[in-house]
Amino acid sequence: LVLTTHCLAYVVGVLLVLAAAVVLSTGTLLGVRWAAGAGQKAKTEAGNSSGIGFFRLDRPATAIDLPSLTGKSKVDVARLTGEPIVVNFWSSTCHPCQQETPALASVARAIGGRVHFVGIDTADLRGAATRFVDKYKVPYPIAFDPKASVAGQYGVPGLPVTVFLSPSGKKVLGENVGALTAPKLRTILQRLYGVT
Repeated sequence: LVLTTHCLAYVVGVLLVLAAAVVLSTGTLLGVRWAAGAGQKAKTEAGNSSGIGFFRLDRPATAIDLPSLTGKSKVDVARLTGEPIVVNFWSSTCHPCQQETPALASVARAIGGRVHFVGIDTADLRGAATRFVDKYKVPYPIAFDPKASVAGQYGVPGLPVTVFLSPSGKKVLGENVGALTAPKLRTILQRLYGVT
């Protein structure tokens, strides 16, 4: 019994180290992808060249079709066409995401169906992400992307990042790198889509 308990503790320790390695590797991969694509970024609306803030863009969108965080269905952005689409990349371990999520959730509730919101839980553990969504009462669908595959396709440099898609879901119209506040999000929605 002592040997079994010791072995179990060892296995748990190894699994925790592997999980940490996956998170760190994902962060490094996202940073490298961002650095490779940083020259392609548009200028921010305020002329900020730091890489943080809102950028207007005009490029094709990558398809987003992932399992939902609950695992009971899929989140397919192609099915959300007809209204503007806001995609937020986040993780429960991301401190700025903890500040941003209540703002996103409140704006999503306030504007109803005039804009589709989708969250993508990136490089995270399902249980922690589920607790995060419950804590902030997130009203929109959440996709689960534990390997950050979609974040990599979008060149996400770190979390949080919010991508603004056309109503067809086929074009990226803008991107915000860093945490959004409710007023900043409302300003972007008004400028891009005329939604107030």
